[in-house]
Amino acid sequence: MSPRMWFTLVLRYLAVSEIFYGLRDFVTAYNVHNGSYSVSATAIAFVNHGVASTAIGLVVLLGAAHISALLVSPLPAKQAEPSSAEPSNM
Repeated sequence: MSPRMWFTLVLRYLAVSEIFYGLRDFVTAYNVHNGSYSVSATAIAFVNHGVASTAIGLVVLLGAAHISALLVSPLPAKQAEPSSAEPSNM
């Protein structure tokens, strides 16, 4: 795999983990709203974090190939061997 493909894979992994963090925040917001989780933070703060995390994750997940194209240079093209070159048997 090329460095650009590895970078895209890592970006996609980070994006999926960010989506999971966003979903976790939504579950915490539901628990605060439901009353089964007592904390000084309000449910709207967790909803805001959930929306932001999910949006960041989706943007990175869908744009991973474009982001890696901007940040990682492509591999240099291989030089083609001339067709007249005969392989030597030694």
